[in-house]
Amino acid sequence: MAILRINNMKKYNILFFLFALLLVGCEEMLLGPEPANNPKGNFDVLWKTFDENYALFTVKNVNWDSLRLVYGSKISASTTSNELWGIMTNLLSNLNDGHTKLFNENYTKGFNSSEIAKRTANDFSLELIKSTKLENAKTAGSGLITYSKIKNANIGYIHIASFALTGRYNVNWAYDIDKALADLAECKAIIVDLRNNGGGLRVTGDIIASAFVDREITYFYQRAKVGPGHNDLGDKIPISIAPREGRLKYSKKTVLLTNRFSASGSEYFTEIFKYLSYTTQIGDTTFGAFGDIISVAQLPNGWTFTYPCRLTTTPDGNCYEGKGIVPDYVIENSAADIKSEKDNVINFAIEYLR
Repeated sequence: MAILRINNMKKYNILFFLFALLLVGCEEMLLGPEPANNPKGNFDVLWKTFDENYALFTVKNVNWDSLRLVYGSKISASTTSNELWGIMTNLLSNLNDGHTKLFNENYTKGFNSSEIAKRTANDFSLELIKSTKLENAKTAGSGLITYSKIKNANIGYIHIASFALTGRYNVNWAYDIDKALADLAECKAIIVDLRNNGGGLRVTGDIIASAFVDREITYFYQRAKVGPGHNDLGDKIPISIAPREGRLKYSKKTVLLTNRFSASGSEYFTEIFKYLSYTTQIGDTTFGAFGDIISVAQLPNGWTFTYPCRLTTTPDGNCYEGKGIVPDYVIENSAADIKSEKDNVINFAIEYLR
């Protein structure tokens, strides 16, 4: 009996072992084998993730399959980490997308695929505005909002540095913008300055913009990625804004200032103002980053990358991605202008409002 029990136990153990192998095999069939942590394995994960999940291929003039051959052929088993970084960033540069980014494992090195991101932000200085144009600058929203009257003019000025909302800031956006507008209520016109505002949460821009709109406006449509094909996009989702309940709208003459570093959330804000008859955009074309719902993924080697999962277009089907929104009046500053304490953009805006 003892021998029989041992044989049965052996049989049960073998059956259990085979069943476990079967489960592992099924898992690999369902999920696929774990990606290899080598140069080729990391490149393949990056390329395939974009191939199946990136939402903007329909507006990018790229052949993603050809790019895989071009850049994948540069990789071998001896490719170093620095070489792999260069190959991957060169691949992503073809997308020219401000929301497509790559970071190393400890975030000491980062890459943005937008061409504009390679420029130096030296055509605007808030300190110059404060020292030469404002009567008595005040701040709100933990310093993200700067506002005052323009010297020798009955014109208000509001600069919004960011639409971000992180642990560093204690911001009540509705209260803060209402407070600034109340303090500037006697002004006949106002300048809203979004230069060097790299965006943040779209809802933040909507909260602020809702103090200016006079009606409900559908200003963008978005289509989400719903399948692995480049054209697998869902139905149009309207992106709308309406006046905030319980407050009066600000509908005096308004100028919106932008530059090439007014990005993402700032561009949604800018597009809203395009629908208002009493607003004018002055400055330089915006950044051109409109992809929404930013996904974050990680490579086997620990590098992190981001990409947008929604395509954004205007109601008539136009897409500003990689292009930006062109102002009604294109006025530019140079680094030399700022160094010589001259801001052509705000000078033009003040004369325009006079």
